[in-house]
Amino acid sequence: MVYYYLDHPSDVYIHVISKTLEELFEEAAKATFEVMLDTDSVRESEVLEIEVQAKDLEQLLYMWIDHLLLIFDSRSFAVAKAKVDAIKKVEGETPFLLKAKVYGEEYDPKRHGQKVGVKAMTYSLMRISQVGEKWEAYFVLDI
Repeated sequence: MVYYYLDHPSDVYIHVISKTLEELFEEAAKATFEVMLDTDSVRESEVLEIEVQAKDLEQLLYMWIDHLLLIFDSRSFAVAKAKVDAIKKVEGETPFLLKAKVYGEEYDPKRHGQKVGVKAMTYSLMRISQVGEKWEAYFVLDI
């Protein structure tokens, strides 16, 4: 699993590469929080269970990152890592379901640092594809 920050004139453009779709979403979470704080300094003392549903993979990625930003902003919860248990298809209008656990603790700017504030996830330049045996995602964070 790997992620890169690409050039963008005003926001943060991220490229993630992984072996599985679940790892792709885990790395996207890590890349997002690394923009905001030092994820290595965040302890895994609390676990939150998350479920997100969407109509396609791009919307699922959007909803996933948006939900993580929401828990950071509303609960001051800093994410150390995410473990996506499953991404599967289900019946209904929103057939893609992501089930995950996020590990972290209450945000402490003295210990976790303060980098760049992320305002929102965007659909700008977003794409998810399977290339051979690898998965790739591109997305932009509004800062």
